[in-house]
Amino acid sequence: MKQLLNRWHNIPIGVKASVAYFFASMVTKAIVYLVTPIFTRLLTPAEFGRVSVYLTWKETLGIVAMFCLSYGVFNNGMLDHENDRDGYSFSMLILANIITAVCTVLVLSVHTVVGGFAKLPLPFLLLMLTGFFFQPALDFWMARQRYEYRYKGPVLVSILTSFLSASSAVIGILIFRDNRPFGRVFGSDLVFICTGLFFYIYLARQGRKKFNPSYWKEALSFNLPLIPHYLSTYLLGNSDKLMIDFLIGSSATAYYSVAHSIAAVVIIVWSAANTSLIPFTYEKCRNNDFDAISRVTLPILTVFGVACIFMILLAPEAIALISTKDYMEAIYVVPPIVGGVFFQTNYYIYANILYYYKKPKMVMLGSLTATGLNIILNYIFISRFGYIAAGYTTLFCYLVQAAIDYIGMYRVLHRSVYRMDYIGLLAGGIILISIFSKLIYDYRAIRYGIVVALILAAIIFHKKMIQIFLFSKGEQKNET
Repeated sequence: MKQLLNRWHNIPIGVKASVAYFFASMVTKAIVYLVTPIFTRLLTPAEFGRVSVYLTWKETLGIVAMFCLSYGVFNNGMLDHENDRDGYSFSMLILANIITAVCTVLVLSVHTVVGGFAKLPLPFLLLMLTGFFFQPALDFWMARQRYEYRYKGPVLVSILTSFLSASSAVIGILIFRDNRPFGRVFGSDLVFICTGLFFYIYLARQGRKKFNPSYWKEALSFNLPLIPHYLSTYLLGNSDKLMIDFLIGSSATAYYSVAHSIAAVVIIVWSAANTSLIPFTYEKCRNNDFDAISRVTLPILTVFGVACIFMILLAPEAIALISTKDYMEAIYVVPPIVGGVFFQTNYYIYANILYYYKKPKMVMLGSLTATGLNIILNYIFISRFGYIAAGYTTLFCYLVQAAIDYIGMYRVLHRSVYRMDYIGLLAGGIILISIFSKLIYDYRAIRYGIVVALILAAIIFHKKMIQIFLFSKGEQKNET
């Protein structure tokens, strides 16, 4: 144990942060998956679908109401205003609240129309809008901690809020027996509202004397063209649920949502890596060291691709683990959703560079094009082939988005940065597996054989894989 502690102390801070955030992501996702079987048993498929629709609308409206100020623009602010990060954080919080207040007035003034179209009664809307006022405080605090490679506080907060949110959601269902979907979301949102209120007070105390409205102009000018991008990017991955609910019904939405939650497991791997990849990419872009970006990113992308393959092969077991037999048909939509998630990460490796060079319009072009295409294809194919078609249309549209963002990156740098022949080979393999894996779902021996082979390969090359996932230790040491 002492030897392990000594090794941990000698690891560069960036590597520690990556490991800590990965651990937190694993724990929080584990909490979600442990409680999902409870939700699928306490709620009917139709009620589960209503909750999924609420959560989708919450994220969609939140992009506009909170203006995504904790995203790329905040990282740039941490870089550009290194000596006034307290003032910058509080100034962004006030700006977010002003935008939220305007959106609240607009939404409530037309709530009868919005609530009817979106299937959101007034209590759901009020709960949602209340959360929008306090959520940015938590987001800003977390974003700054991650940017500065501080991990102890964020890890504790992430795990604690996830546990309390899941527990409170179950209690809410039991209390609101006549309206179980509302009890589910009320219990969950209440925890995040209280947490956001705590960090709201904290940020106000730290930065109120350094409040600087002049930061608003640069934040608005940076993020305004990105809002359509953020909105379209989210809708690219989640408009399927809204369209399935509109074209088929809440039960079909529930099946698709369960499959989507399974696919989200693999995002843990990428989210943990991308947390440290963003500041690393910014630093290397500043030094024009693009080869280092490629050396670090491609192995991480490979590990993520393998994680996608695991999830596709084990989809039947994953669905059975978190749901009842009523949801088993959802296994056939897991492969294309997971394949789409892989191409979603391809967008990040190009967009991270475009964000550094402050070319958000190029990123927006890719997301708008892919989202518009996805909505059209969903409308055509969901009606004809059912909700499973939505998985394949989304996979194709994520591929389109990644291609457009790559072209944008190439136009800015006049070079590829990454080895596109390798990425193309990896992407082609994921596509083939996404299309044909469902043919072997009834043959456990074949699926388990492939899984065992991959595990053996991981054991043989475990040292190399650890170095890959720990974010290229050699590169981090060079930074220190």
